[in-house]
Amino acid sequence: MDNIKRFDQAVKALPPRLSGILTSLSDGEKNSVREICLRSEKAVVAVTETGVRFIHESGRLTQIYSSFAVRTDCREIEETFHRLCGYSVYSFKDAINRGFITVDGGHRAGVAGTAVTENGRITAVRDVNCINLRIAREIKGAADGIFARCFSDGVSGLIVAGPPSSGKTTVLRDVARQLSGNEKGLLAKVFVCDERGEIGAVHSGKVQNDLGINCDLITSYPKSEGILIGLRSFSPDIIICDEIAADEEADAVEAGLCSGVEFALSIHAGSEKELRSKPLVKRLLRSGCFENVVLLSARKEGRGQRFYKAGDLLD
Repeated sequence: MDNIKRFDQAVKALPPRLSGILTSLSDGEKNSVREICLRSEKAVVAVTETGVRFIHESGRLTQIYSSFAVRTDCREIEETFHRLCGYSVYSFKDAINRGFITVDGGHRAGVAGTAVTENGRITAVRDVNCINLRIAREIKGAADGIFARCFSDGVSGLIVAGPPSSGKTTVLRDVARQLSGNEKGLLAKVFVCDERGEIGAVHSGKVQNDLGINCDLITSYPKSEGILIGLRSFSPDIIICDEIAADEEADAVEAGLCSGVEFALSIHAGSEKELRSKPLVKRLLRSGCFENVVLLSARKEGRGQRFYKAGDLLD
C-alpha cells in the first residue's frame, strides 16, 4: 500500500465532514502529511515534512490561518474518539489509559483528556479534547544505510534513537524486512514484538506491512512479556521492538541477551548528549551486546542518521 492510500485509510476513521475534506487534498499534499491534530473549538492542524499547515475549507493546505480554516468542536472530537475505538471504548481501555489508540493500518491516535485515577493509577480518561492522528508510513529502503553499516557481517545488536516523529518505527520496520528477506541473502529468523501495532499493522489476522519472509510477529503484548514469549517459543536470531522505556522492558532484553539473541530496538533521545545521559541507554550499552547506535535527526532538521559505536557513548 502506498502512502497516499495509507493517508486515505487513516482519515476514514474520522467523521464524514473531516474525512471528506481531507481526502480531497491533492496526492502531493497527502504524501507530505505526517500528523493531523484535532483540538476542540480550534483549527485542524496538519503537520507536514516542512512544518505546520492549516486545512482550508476548500480542501487544500495553507500556511495562512484564517476564518476559512477547518475547525472542530466538542461534539466532533467525541465522535472521532468513538469512531477510532470502533464504538467500543472499553476494548481500548488499557491503550487509552496509556494515551493512544492504534487503528487499522498501524496509524496511532494520541488522546488527550482528563485522567480518572484510583490509588495513583489511571483507570479511565474522560472529556477528550485533543486527538493527534499519526499517519503510519511504509518506506522500503529506509534502513538501507543502516543495513550497510550495521549488518554487513550478519545479525548484530542495534539501538535506533531519535526524537518523536524522527522515523524510528519506519526504520525498524525496514530493518525487519531486510533481515528476514532474501534480497540481502541473510534470511535471519526475526521476531517482532509490536506492542502498539505500528510495525506490522495487523488487521483481521493479516500483517499489512512487509516484514520479510522469515518474520514472526506478536501484537499488543506488553514488551516485557512479548520478548519472553519470543525467547521461549520462537528461537529467533534477533528480536525487534519499538520504544524501550521501562526497567522491566530492559530486564526482558537482558534476559534475551543472556540467551544469545540479538536485539534491534528504538529509544527516545533527541541528541548525543541525551543519549549519553540516559540511564536506560547506559544500562543497555554496558551489556556489551549492542555494537551500533544510530541517532536519527528531528523532522525540522531534515532527515539524517549519525552512527556511533557503543563504546563511544560510554564514559
